[in-house]
Amino acid sequence: SCRASKMASHKQSMLAVPPKTTKSVDFSRPFSRFIANNFDEQPTKYQEAINEFNSLREATVVKVPDRHETGLDLIVRYYDQLSTLENKMPISEGQIHIKFSWSDAFQKGGLFSGEKKATQVSATFERCCVLFNIGSLQSQIARSQNFESDEGLKNAAKHFQGAAGTFQLLQELVFSHLQSAPTPDLSAETTTAMMQLMLAQAQESICIKASRDKMKDKVFAKLAMQASDLYAEAYSNMLVGTVKQQWDKGWLQAIASKQSYFLAVAQHRQGLVAQDDKSYGEAVARMKKAMEYLQDSERKGEAYFRPYELTATLKRDFEAVNKDNNFIYNDRVPDFGTLEPPGKAAVAKPVQPTFPAPNFTDLFASLMPLSVSQALSAYDGKKESIVTGEMERLRDATQALNSFLAAKNLPAAIEDTGGEELPESIREKAESIQSQGGVKAIEEKFYNLPEQLQRNREILNETHRILDEEEREDSALRDRFKEKWGRQPSAKLTENMRKEVAKFKRILDNAVSADRIVKEKFEAHLAAMNLLCKPLDELNAAIPKAGTHAAVISGSQSVQELRGLMDEVRTLKTEREVIETTLRDPVSDITPKFLQALKDFGDVDEEAISEAHLRSEYGTLQQQVASSVESQEGLVERIDSAHGRFEQEQGQGGGARDQMMKQLAAGYDAFQELLANLTEGTKFYGDLTPLLLKVQNKVSDFIFARNTEKDDLLKDLQKTIANQPAESLSGGVPQYQQEPKRQPPARPPPPQVAPTSQPPPSQPPPSQPPPSQPPTSQPPPAHQAPPGAYYGQHPPPPQASYHAPPPQGGYQAPPPPQGGFQGPYPHAPPPQGYYGQPYAPPYGGPPPPQQPGYAPYNPAYYPGQGGPPPPQPYGQQPPPRGYYPGYPYQQPPRR
Repeated sequence: SCRASKMASHKQSMLAVPPKTTKSVDFSRPFSRFIANNFDEQPTKYQEAINEFNSLREATVVKVPDRHETGLDLIVRYYDQLSTLENKMPISEGQIHIKFSWSDAFQKGGLFSGEKKATQVSATFERCCVLFNIGSLQSQIARSQNFESDEGLKNAAKHFQGAAGTFQLLQELVFSHLQSAPTPDLSAETTTAMMQLMLAQAQESICIKASRDKMKDKVFAKLAMQASDLYAEAYSNMLVGTVKQQWDKGWLQAIASKQSYFLAVAQHRQGLVAQDDKSYGEAVARMKKAMEYLQDSERKGEAYFRPYELTATLKRDFEAVNKDNNFIYNDRVPDFGTLEPPGKAAVAKPVQPTFPAPNFTDLFASLMPLSVSQALSAYDGKKESIVTGEMERLRDATQALNSFLAAKNLPAAIEDTGGEELPESIREKAESIQSQGGVKAIEEKFYNLPEQLQRNREILNETHRILDEEEREDSALRDRFKEKWGRQPSAKLTENMRKEVAKFKRILDNAVSADRIVKEKFEAHLAAMNLLCKPLDELNAAIPKAGTHAAVISGSQSVQELRGLMDEVRTLKTEREVIETTLRDPVSDITPKFLQALKDFGDVDEEAISEAHLRSEYGTLQQQVASSVESQEGLVERIDSAHGRFEQEQGQGGGARDQMMKQLAAGYDAFQELLANLTEGTKFYGDLTPLLLKVQNKVSDFIFARNTEKDDLLKDLQKTIANQPAESLSGGVPQYQQEPKRQPPARPPPPQVAPTSQPPPSQPPPSQPPPSQPPTSQPPPAHQAPPGAYYGQHPPPPQASYHAPPPQGGYQAPPPPQGGFQGPYPHAPPPQGYYGQPYAPPYGGPPPPQQPGYAPYNPAYYPGQGGPPPPQPYGQQPPPRGYYPGYPYQQPPRR
C-alpha cells in the first residue's frame, strides 16, 4: 500500500494538458465536388477514402483517443493525412469551404464566462489544433505511466519530452502560418509555458530515476536545479497578462510549489557534497536553506502538491550535520548568499515529432497534387496554343494559296482546253460538296450554333448573377452589423472567380464575332455553292461556253508548265495534311517530370519544365511548318509567272466562262472552310459547356458555404442580442417590479408607456377583462390598460392566456427561429407585418420600409421616462407581453 501511495503521489503531482474539443464535419460533399471540378477523376473512385478520412477525424479529435501508444499513432496518422491533403485538396476560403470549430482547452465553465472558441475555413488552423491535441495526448500518456518502475519513468520522460517538442513545433506553426492565435491556448505565451512545463516534468522524472539509481549527490543537485529553473520559467510564462486568467488555481500552486521543492532538493544534495568534503559549516547553511525551501513548497502547494521521497531524509540529515558541527567540528556557518549555487544539468530536451510517420499510407495516393494538376492544366494550355497556332498557320497559308489559284482559275483553266465539257477539277469539287451534304449540311450546323451559344450564355450569366447576389447580401449585412459582421468580404474572396467568369465571357464574345464572319462568308459564296450542289449536267449547262480560240492552246508550253506547278501544289497540300495529323498525335507524358520536381524541390517550376518539354516535342514540327510556308512563297511566284504567259497565249476568249470557273473554285474553297469552321465551332461550344458547368459548380459550392457561414453567424448574433437583457439583470427585486429601470430589449419591442390610472378618452375599454392574477405587493388597477399603455398584465391574445406573473428578472421572449429577421440595432423600427402575418425576410436581410402611421421608437415612451404614448396604426391593439413581431406568441413559463 505504501508503494501504491507513492505511485499515486507521483501521478497526482504531474500535470497533463487537457485536449481541445471540436465538432464533427463532413468531408464527403465538398471533397467530391472539388474532385469533380478540378481533376479528371470520378469522385466515386475516392468515396471510400473520403469516408475513412471522416472516420479518422471522428475517432481522433471529436472523440477522446485512448491514452496509449495506439491512440497516439492514430491521431498522428490523421495529422499526416491532413498535411498531405493540403497539396491536393486545399481547405481555405475560395477553395474547399469546410469550417473547423475548436474550443479553447483551458476555458473555465460558468454561466457568464462564455465559451472561447474559434471557427476558421483553414486546414492550417485544423492542423494547429490537432498538433495541440497530439501534445496533450503525449502528456496524458506520460502521466499515466507507472512511476514506481524504471520502464515507467523512462516512458514518462520520453513522452513529456515529446510533448515539449510538439508544443515547440506548434508555436512555430502558429507564428509562420496563422500570424495570430485564434484562441488563447494557441498563443505564444501558452505554448511556451506548456513546453517549459513538459520539460520540467520530464526533468523531474529523470530526477526520480536518478535518485533510485543512487546517482552521485553532486550530479543529482544539478539535475534538481535544472528542474527548478524549468518550473520557474513555466510559472513566469503562465503569469503573462494575456493568459494568466485561464489557468486552474491548482496548476499555479503546484508549479510554484515544485519550483521551491527542487531548490530544496538541490541544496540538500549539495549540502551532502559539502559534508563529504568536510565543509560542515557550508553543509549546515545549505541544508538549513533547503529546509526553508521545503517549508515554502508545502505552504505554496497546499492540497495540490506534497513533498515526496526526494526530501525524505532532509530533516534527519540536517539535524545530524548541525549537531555534529555544534559539538564536534565547530565549523563557521557561512551566509547562504555567499555560497556558489549548484550547476545545472539539462538532460530533458524538446523532441519534435517527425511527420509524416514512417508507416504512413496516403488515402489519396492516386490523386494528383493540386500544384501538379494546375501545372498540367497550364501545360495543356501551352501545348494547345502551339498545336492550334501551327495548324492555323498552315491553314491560313493553304487558304491564301487556294484564293490565289481561284483568282487565276487554276487548275480549271488548263483543264478546260476544249471549252465545252465540264473541267475535271470542277467535277471533283461538285462531287465532293454533294458527298458532304451540300449547303444543307452547312445550314444545319448554323442552326445548332445559336442554341449551344445560348446555353453557354445562360450558364455564365447565372454564375455571374449568384456571385452578384451573394456579394449584395454580404454588403447589406456588413452595413447593418458593422464590425460584428466578422467575416471576409465577398469581393475579396470572389476576385479569382470573377476573373475566370470574365475570361469565359471574352471567349464567348470572340466566338460570336467569329460566327458573324463565318455567316458573312457563307452568304457571299452561297450562289456558287448552290450551283455546285446541282446535278453535273445542270452544272455544265449553267457554265458559259468558251470561244473558238480555246482549243489551240492545249499543248502550249505554258499549259505544261502550269500542270507541273499544280502537281507541286497537290504535293504541298499532302505534306501539310501529314504535318497536321502529327500535330494532333499525343506526345510523351509530362506528368512524371512535374512529380519529380515536386519531390526534389517541393515546388513545380511549370514554366521552365513545360518550355523544355514542348521544345523537344514540337520543335521539329514547327520547323516543318515554317519551311512549308516559305516554300509556298516561291511556288506562288512561279505560278503567277507561268499564268501570265498562259493568258498571253489564250488571248481574250472564254472571259465569262473563266469568271464562272473562278467563282465555283472560290465557292468550293469557302464550303470546305465553312464546314471546318462550323464543325470546330460546334465542338468548341460543346467542350465549353462542361468547363462553364465546372465554374458554376465551384461558385455554387462557394455560395452554399458562404450561406451556411452567414446563417451560423446570424444565429450567433441573434443569441448575443437575445442574451443582452439577461446579462444585464441583477438579483433582488424582480425586473417587472423595477419598471423605471427597464431597458429596451435587443429586438424591436411593442410600444409601451408608463402605467396610468385612467385610460385616454379616445380609447374605450376592451370588452373582456384581464385574466386573474395572483396578489402582489402592488395590485394592478381594476380597469384594462388602453392600447399603447404599459401595464403590468397585458390582455391575452385570442384563445390564449396565462395566469402567472413574469418570472424574476423579467420575461424574455423565446429566441426567434432560424432564418427569421433579427435586427442589429435595439431601436430599429419593427418590420412590415408587425401586427399581421409573420414576416421573415430571407438571409436576415434589412426590413422593408416602415408602415404608414407607425411612430418610430422613442426612449421617452418607456415607463418612467415620461412622454405621450405613440399612436396605434389603424386602431389595432398592442401585442401581448413577450410578443415579438414576426413570431408566434408563446405563453411565458410559470415561475
